[in-house]
Amino acid sequence: MANGINRVGDGWDIHSMRGIGIGEVIIGNVLRLHTGSSRIEVHSPAELTTDHEAVPVHASTRTNLDRLPQLLDQVVAEVHAADSGSLRVRFASGWRLDVPVSSDAFGWVIGLRGSSSIGSLPGGGVRMPDRPQA
Repeated sequence: MANGINRVGDGWDIHSMRGIGIGEVIIGNVLRLHTGSSRIEVHSPAELTTDHEAVPVHASTRTNLDRLPQLLDQVVAEVHAADSGSLRVRFASGWRLDVPVSSDAFGWVIGLRGSSSIGSLPGGGVRMPDRPQA
């Protein structure tokens, strides 16, 4: 598929983000991670797993915000959007950012070069650039 989004067994891999470092971490009402010309926005609660711990993080409720700047310069090894609507971002260091399915809101959005985006749907599922929203 265009923009480096490839179908795999249980979802979608965003290959175009692999090997790129997180160049900017913006924490407001949502968490924004910028990688080159692409970005990951996390709107719902997530879990950050580091070498030593796994902690819940959430920008809008101000949960463990001190952990999020540590994502700066982390190199993306994998971005996987499951058909269920969950998102896994794995870094070369072994760290992970996991965003579970959000029952009543858009949990995450990935904006890719150009105007393409992929995102989760409230209650589960994935909105793709070539498929109308359900």
